[in-house]
Amino acid sequence: MTAGDSVELSIDRLVAGGDGLGFIDGIACFVALAAPGDRLLVRIRETRRDYCKADIVRILEPASSRVVPPCPFYGACGGCTLMHMDYKSQLSGKRRIVADAFRRTGALPDAEEPPITPLAPWGYRNRAQFHFGPDGALGYIRRSSNEVLPIASCPILVEPLASWLTDNAGTKAFRLLGKALKGSSRFIAFAPGGDDENAYIQGKDGELSLELAGKAFSFHVEGFFQSNLSLVPALIDEACRGIEGARAADLYCGVGLFGAFLRERFGALVCVEQDARALGYACRNVGKSADYAALSMEAWTLSAQARASFDYVLVDPPRSGLAPAVRAWLLSSRPPCIGYVSCDPVSLARDSGELVRGGYRLERLSLYDFYPQTAHVESYARFILE
Repeated sequence: MTAGDSVELSIDRLVAGGDGLGFIDGIACFVALAAPGDRLLVRIRETRRDYCKADIVRILEPASSRVVPPCPFYGACGGCTLMHMDYKSQLSGKRRIVADAFRRTGALPDAEEPPITPLAPWGYRNRAQFHFGPDGALGYIRRSSNEVLPIASCPILVEPLASWLTDNAGTKAFRLLGKALKGSSRFIAFAPGGDDENAYIQGKDGELSLELAGKAFSFHVEGFFQSNLSLVPALIDEACRGIEGARAADLYCGVGLFGAFLRERFGALVCVEQDARALGYACRNVGKSADYAALSMEAWTLSAQARASFDYVLVDPPRSGLAPAVRAWLLSSRPPCIGYVSCDPVSLARDSGELVRGGYRLERLSLYDFYPQTAHVESYARFILE
């Protein structure tokens, strides 16, 4: 089997990232835009010692989950990866992706498919990153490429962002923002939705405020804030439910989304965030009654703050998961309860396996479908010290 060969292939399941997985003479083959149950003619694109990657040439027998994607840019755009599947099948696929990651990467053989909280599958995304092509046209990055794909619409954006995109397609946005962005080829756009019909655009707007789960939050449009505001209250409730005590730590706290609620449940709270601007907003959003540290997580684990005793530690790391120093600190300081918010099943599974083998029990694992039409899924795991 070499690159360029065409073979028939049946797709067994989805894997992290959204590709379909099948087997050719026992060799794993990953196929983009495939659905479990598909029978395909594929062309081998890339081979490795123990796997290969292929592209669909023709769908011989479509899976029962296959639908016609409503977006004219689907397949070329690098954003959505599951729009060819009905929403119920997307949810089932994500549950299996997470369970498989816990069994394979986390070496937790008894992991079951966790429950998932669904969402309206269209018009949900509050935050997007747009790019300018060489001619200044507005777009997203093409699939498997660094090139910009010009676009004029996007069905997963909330209405204010979708309207802004349509109104500013082509080179209009570049003429509006080019000088303000000082040569940058990309920018962030955010729209709270609901009663606020505005779109806030990096290079034109700065700070904005919104209410979420009954609390006010301020942040900068170009900084990070959750991209799906509809499901955030449910995630906050899960992360804070049934816990209280003397002291808690909110690690990778960002602008204080979780800390604002933890502050009410604990006598003392420490918020740690490496990004100084984000931590400045956390000071405002959480309040003066908490303590703060503008340090990397590795540096913080060596600080005097980290030597305190914590009843609950909440971590919300980037896609790469916990830094090794943070895992080591958790296993040595041994807080009785750890909450883990994750946007990546594989790094969550790796870290979960380390915690379980270090003396913790996975009490519960819940999924939240923050990103329908994509393979991304938000998770919350709670660990209890045995």
